[in-house]
Amino acid sequence: MQCNFFRKYLDYMVIGMKEHFAYRSSVWAFFFSKSAYLYMQFCLWDALFMSQAKVPLAITREETLRYVIVATVISSFMECNAIQWINGEIQTGNIAVQLIRPVNFSAMIFFRHAGESAVKFITCSLPLGIAAALFCRMPLVCKSQIAFGLVSVLLAFAIQFVYSLIIGLMAFWLIVTWPLNMLLGAIYKLLSGSWIPCAMFPGFLKWLNSFLPFRAMYEIPVTILTREMNVQSIYSGLLVQSFWFFFLYCLMKITWKVGTKKLVVQGG
Repeated sequence: MQCNFFRKYLDYMVIGMKEHFAYRSSVWAFFFSKSAYLYMQFCLWDALFMSQAKVPLAITREETLRYVIVATVISSFMECNAIQWINGEIQTGNIAVQLIRPVNFSAMIFFRHAGESAVKFITCSLPLGIAAALFCRMPLVCKSQIAFGLVSVLLAFAIQFVYSLIIGLMAFWLIVTWPLNMLLGAIYKLLSGSWIPCAMFPGFLKWLNSFLPFRAMYEIPVTILTREMNVQSIYSGLLVQSFWFFFLYCLMKITWKVGTKKLVVQGG
């Protein structure tokens, strides 16, 4: 019985893998776009430090370059398309079919996302990280903190998914969520540390960001992987991530419960 239960969700993971490979050209396009983005980020930050600006920056050139590289590598497999998928299912009416299937809706989307992310990791993240390490000729991660970093990345992966799922479920009310997705996506990209290390934020923004979940998606795991930290700071970061995962998971459950009732009303 349990074997069939897990087989059911593993099949969805395989579906996610096959969907990503459906168009081979898109796989290459995704890899080259991430490579170009990483190269531009590298040149931008390198030029900033080479300009010898009078205002000292919060972290060193080497720490910044390591941060940018690792953040880009992680983002290449962590980004979730659950928002677009749910929005499409609701607009086409296929959501009714999905809801009557004998599977957990959120678990089904998670395993599809996990399958797609596994393929992205193999086809993009891994070769991109190796190429960046060879190009920069410097260690990208702290070997003594890799285990903690991997745990943090897994927590960040879960937080990112739950956050995306919450925004996607807003389609139960809004029907079309892409404007909200664009707005929240830009805020999340900025405040999570995906574009700019949070250590470089001005005082007020850094203080405000400490009360938001975004830094738990990129800044915490990337910092653990790339900068020497004491054990207390690492555990503190993992605790923050655990709190936000639990909070967002509960919020997702509430959104799902209320949203499905709203969907029934819309369907008559």
